[in-house]
Amino acid sequence: MHADHTPASALSRRRFLTGSAAAVALVAAGCSDGGSSGTSTGASSTTATSAGAGAQSTTTVHTARLAADPFTLGVASGDPLADRVILWTRLAPDALAVDGSGGMAGDPVDVVWEIATDDRFTKVVTSGVFTAEVDHGHSVHVDATGLDPGTDHHYRFRVGDWTSPVGRARTLPDGTPDRFALAVANCQMLETGAFAAYRHLATQDLDLVLHLGDYIYEYPGVPGPRMSQPGHAVVTLADYRLRYASYHLDTDLQAAHARFPFVVTWDDHEVANNYMGDVVPGSPSGGDLDRKAAAYQAWWENLPVRLDPPQGSVLAVHRSFQVGDLARVHVLDERQHSDLPPCRPDPRDTTDFGNCEAREAEDRSRLGADQEAWLQAGLAEGGVTWNLLGNPVVLAGIDSGAVDGEAAYYLDVWDGFPQARDRLLGQLAGADNPVVLTGDYHQGMVLDVHRTPFDTGSEVVAPEFMAPPISSVLFSQDVGPRTPHLREQLDRHGYLAVEVTPDQLTARFQVVADVADAASPVSTASTWVVDAGDPVTRRA
Repeated sequence: MHADHTPASALSRRRFLTGSAAAVALVAAGCSDGGSSGTSTGASSTTATSAGAGAQSTTTVHTARLAADPFTLGVASGDPLADRVILWTRLAPDALAVDGSGGMAGDPVDVVWEIATDDRFTKVVTSGVFTAEVDHGHSVHVDATGLDPGTDHHYRFRVGDWTSPVGRARTLPDGTPDRFALAVANCQMLETGAFAAYRHLATQDLDLVLHLGDYIYEYPGVPGPRMSQPGHAVVTLADYRLRYASYHLDTDLQAAHARFPFVVTWDDHEVANNYMGDVVPGSPSGGDLDRKAAAYQAWWENLPVRLDPPQGSVLAVHRSFQVGDLARVHVLDERQHSDLPPCRPDPRDTTDFGNCEAREAEDRSRLGADQEAWLQAGLAEGGVTWNLLGNPVVLAGIDSGAVDGEAAYYLDVWDGFPQARDRLLGQLAGADNPVVLTGDYHQGMVLDVHRTPFDTGSEVVAPEFMAPPISSVLFSQDVGPRTPHLREQLDRHGYLAVEVTPDQLTARFQVVADVADAASPVSTASTWVVDAGDPVTRRA
């Protein structure tokens, strides 16, 4: 059991202390790419010991006297493996402090973490102390190791007299699981709807949540029943931190995070609308990389990811997760390494649709050369029944007919990169049971991915399931007349529930009756099935 990560994916373990029932001595690990140990630093007047039985040791801790609850943003887990999982929180006694600090002072704070077999913590199996630092927004990313595979673990954090809510983290299974279930989420604008989809999702029997991006929106806050902060478009690190805090205060989102591990990637709105590469439309003059660096830093601080902190405007987020020999989940980044879209008069132009000769250039890439090679190797590796692609933007192709009634392609998705897409489709044609899971388009869709896009006479290499948006405004455009490979289009909000077995994959569109109502009921709009060995979908 393993995760295949890019070189920057090993979690930095600065001043990170771990313990377990088998080996409970707290160890302060230094920051290194090889895992060599170092020494915790900083002034201290107290000591900490592990919660398990066995030999004890003491180490430096940074005491904190907080007048208010620092766990207002909830708790989360993420990037699970068979023997470990990331545990997250971010200290924020004043979550909406205008400077983005969460109301924290500039000192490091030691946060005690515990994992138990039950939610009452009668049997703590591992524990430790993590130093939350001001440079990381007082975020906590604990890489809790030595866990049993395919098992629910309960966790919590403590600072002084304050104790966090209890979360549940499930490790990935090993061997040959009978079943693996995940929910696919994306596109959750706070102002345009409630998060009822998350309220329902949190009640389901899932192994993880795959989030495909647009976790936040960078736009100015839109007046309404609820408004994100700050009220202006986010540009600085303080802005992005405050925007994430606005989202994390939602109790339904908190419930989903506390219930299931999340595996997340990003799309464009974590930075700016339609950004690609190093061009960030709407940024101050000459400030593209500064804005991107701020956005990447805040994304890393506010999500449970097993990644080192960004190096300026660079953060490698593509990675894969192995679910025994049942499935491999490939998580893609389709923004950071992308060439700029074609057919736009200016790189800063955010025109969505067009068609031009430059679109067909062979040397253009959506993933970048390194990520392309990584994905090719992962798809060719074999050893699993299913290959699931966490693909932020639509692959199969959509002809909107938006320009004078002629073919016009959505330049922000794979349609803007037909030669790069052709390379990927060739890889999918040779892979074991690929299934494409997609977000971004503010619709629910089922599409056949043909070896030659728009040619329904060519081989179907994979099904593509587009998850509906959690709450973002629906596009509400009927693309069926010009998209012959479209099997279904749902103009609804919600999420996609996916279950895989050795024989079959089932995808259910779970939709919200009224996105404006946090108590809205959720129902199944349609169910689709894919048999192992046959990429053509059928309605259940």
